[in-house]
Amino acid sequence: MKLYIYSIITAIIFSADNSIAQNYCIADRFSEIALFDSSEIRIDSNIVFANPFHAFTHAQVELKMDIYSPSFIADTFIQRPFILLVHGGGFLAGSRKEMSYECMEYARRGFVCATIDYRLGWNCAATDVLSICLFCQSLNNELITATYCAAQDARAAMRTIYANSSLYRIDPNYLFIGGESAGGITAMHAAFWDQTEANAFDPNAISRAGILDTAGNSLPSNYQIRGVINSCGAVSKDSIVLNNGNIPVINFHDELDCVVPSRYGQVISCLCQPYYWAAGSEILYSILTSSGTCSQYYQVPLSTGHCSFPKPQLIQKASCFIKTIFCNSCQSSFSNQPGIAVSCSALNDINQEDNYVPLTFCELLNTYNGNYVLQRKHAIGSILFHLLDSTGKLVLSGELNPGEQEKIISLQSFSSGIYLLHTTTSNSSKTFKIENH
Repeated sequence: MKLYIYSIITAIIFSADNSIAQNYCIADRFSEIALFDSSEIRIDSNIVFANPFHAFTHAQVELKMDIYSPSFIADTFIQRPFILLVHGGGFLAGSRKEMSYECMEYARRGFVCATIDYRLGWNCAATDVLSICLFCQSLNNELITATYCAAQDARAAMRTIYANSSLYRIDPNYLFIGGESAGGITAMHAAFWDQTEANAFDPNAISRAGILDTAGNSLPSNYQIRGVINSCGAVSKDSIVLNNGNIPVINFHDELDCVVPSRYGQVISCLCQPYYWAAGSEILYSILTSSGTCSQYYQVPLSTGHCSFPKPQLIQKASCFIKTIFCNSCQSSFSNQPGIAVSCSALNDINQEDNYVPLTFCELLNTYNGNYVLQRKHAIGSILFHLLDSTGKLVLSGELNPGEQEKIISLQSFSSGIYLLHTTTSNSSKTFKIENH
């Protein structure tokens, strides 16, 4: 109940922001260089986002996510772009903790990032490629259904984030998804599938697991994914992404990967009869670029490994890829030299200011006696203001009416600490950080 009430309050406070086109093309942030220290990253753990039924055990499963974000004190941005990450493990093993490093690093660059669990298992009593080859060769249909269920769960997580975006100060207009191996497969299907394609991939999908966008929760699915980070993943061979997909994708893949193919091939084809057909990073890159959609492909040449691209470099390149989307400067490219550095920290839109100081419509003056003066700078309409403490609790709100030039905001009765004063007009917003002594 407390979470729900807080969601409503923050939604009211920040509702004006959702109609404002934010500018994230700014220097230093969302780049190859971390902006925040790890001590400034807030972690909200064990957030339940779905309660689906398992397709094979038929038991109800509680799925959780961990959300990493720059703390409300360290970061004055009221909204931040979001990345959802999905771990690998052959749809048999693994947990959201495996993507903790990546989430921390993306959060340090200014994103909000979540790592999720999803339903695992497909009646295969194995956790490694060799055991899968020895004991699970007749279970291709079960692997197909497990793949479908994972996509359901990732989409349920995205619905939860979209519905609660104001609570975590997420910009619902800038949602991204990524994953590694099985997680990459899941991310791609979560981004590109519709129900018709999913049914073609798994004719048993609806009878075993229900439709694509209601499993686990019934929240609205009217969000839009703006880009995908695909680390050694693939998509079912006949998915729409091969025809008219228009979501930018950055790919990382070992050229001769036999667990998930980098070209057309069958998954888990290393030592045994392979499973379903998929299209890997090279095919995705080729199809997307030929259709005019921005895509990048970083290949580890002649490597038979799986997901061997160095994680620090992957995060740097993926961050810059997303930033070029913000800056409307995304360009397709291919590289088979993994060690080449990327730089985008200086990338910014010189015609726009920092996205939360877009206009000098007001100033906040410190009188050094516990009082502050909110002062109008231009002849505009009402200026709404909301004062939040360091926990995000609303402690004061008011309005500078059209005929008023200034208003005194007193913090004398409040305890010492950091406060955020969020001001909005009909088309702009600005946030001030206050240290109350």
